[in-house]
Amino acid sequence: METPAASETDELASDQISVRELMRLETAQALQRMRAAAAGSAPDAPPLRVPSSPGGQASAPRLVAIYGVGRKLMAEVRVDDQTLLFMRGRPEAVGPGKAHAMRLLGISDRCVEVAMQGRRESLCAAPAGVDGN
Repeated sequence: METPAASETDELASDQISVRELMRLETAQALQRMRAAAAGSAPDAPPLRVPSSPGGQASAPRLVAIYGVGRKLMAEVRVDDQTLLFMRGRPEAVGPGKAHAMRLLGISDRCVEVAMQGRRESLCAAPAGVDGN
């Protein structure tokens, strides 16, 4: 039987996932409309497909964001054309992508430690004021 705290955590994570997915959907639709307008095509044109990495190879994992406070940290990791959401203390991703083979080993202020296919990897965010270019 779940404790009230675990139930509240699951509900909060579910709400956050729902809001984030709606925001992504709206952003994708806005980008599609902008691209269609720039290309002069009709707004009802089929969705644009962004090709995956060359040769269909899996993309390297990339840390998208770490957010939360104290022990309630969450991390978004982009891998294999999907975004996985990890919660501190849970090895498996939550929400969409939770069946992925990547496992969370730990979250710190700027980095996440993950394991996938017997490999351990540290994914870190750039220090404040440093962009990826």
